[in-house]
Amino acid sequence: MRTEERAKECPEKDEQAKHLLHALRMCGDFLSYRRGQRPAQNRVMFFLHKHGAIMQKELQELLAIQQGSLSELLARMEKLGLISRRRDPEDRRQVILELTELGEAEEKVNHERFMAENNQLFAALSSDEQAELYRMLGCLLEDWKQKNPKAFPEDRMRNWR
Repeated sequence: MRTEERAKECPEKDEQAKHLLHALRMCGDFLSYRRGQRPAQNRVMFFLHKHGAIMQKELQELLAIQQGSLSELLARMEKLGLISRRRDPEDRRQVILELTELGEAEEKVNHERFMAENNQLFAALSSDEQAELYRMLGCLLEDWKQKNPKAFPEDRMRNWR
């Protein structure tokens, strides 16, 4: 069935889907905004804090980011003194990444701020409403994962449920 024909048969369903997608985009935009001007940098710092010293290739896979983009980001972070990079003595082709003391301190500040903000993000919903939202998002993510598994690397989905 062509899109135009389907739209004529159930215009309210198409309109509802459009509104839901718009609301999800706005939520995504807000979550990116609240992470500050450097959301990718904050994600790198979080993963390095969580995993400790890690190979650059492994971090790239965890973050599902292009190698060139990650290399550029890491160069900026190293210049700011947030991370250190060193060659793996056992395999000189590999680069080991680690947060510096400054990076750890900034990650701690970021984490404390995010935790305080997280408590406020869903204050408009009761505990039951939050649980229902979580359940519904889980249904969507599972359905989307089945339909497009490449969009959901296992490492990113592991902590979902």
